[in-house]
This record gives sequence, structure tokens and C-alpha cells, in this order.
Amino acid sequence: MEGLGNMSKQVQITVNGKVMSVAENTSVLMLLKELNLDPNAVFVEMNKTALLKKEYGSTVLKDKDKIELVQVTAGG
Repeated sequence: MEGLGNMSKQVQITVNGKVMSVAENTSVLMLLKELNLDPNAVFVEMNKTALLKKEYGSTVLKDKDKIELVQVTAGG
């Protein structure tokens, strides 16, 4: 299990099938930054609901949340 953030209280989430811990009050945007993902190039689904990019900063992760991340790549 991985841990993100420095706060003592942690919540467990699942990201693309992998269980990990993040600091309480971590937003989706903070998670993406910790994972070195560009928020403008990732689609986020939280508990089977797609999030709008404008919601990433205000959506706080809670214990047992299931997150699916799909990275968008340009191709030719």
C-alpha cells in the first residue's frame, strides 16, 4: 500500500484497481499532481461517476472511494 501526503490521518482509496492511502482532505487535483499526471490530459471517474475538470480541485477523496484514471494521449 502506498501513502501520499504528510498528514497523520489517512484514507484508503482504490486507483485503477490499486489500493493506496492518501492524506485526509486530499482533492482529486492533489492526487493527480502527486501521481505526476497532467489534470488537462486525464479523465477521472470517481465511484462510477465522471468528474468535470473544474471539479478536480473541489472534490475531496473519502475512505473507500474508487478512482479510475484514463490518460489521454495524442496520436497520429
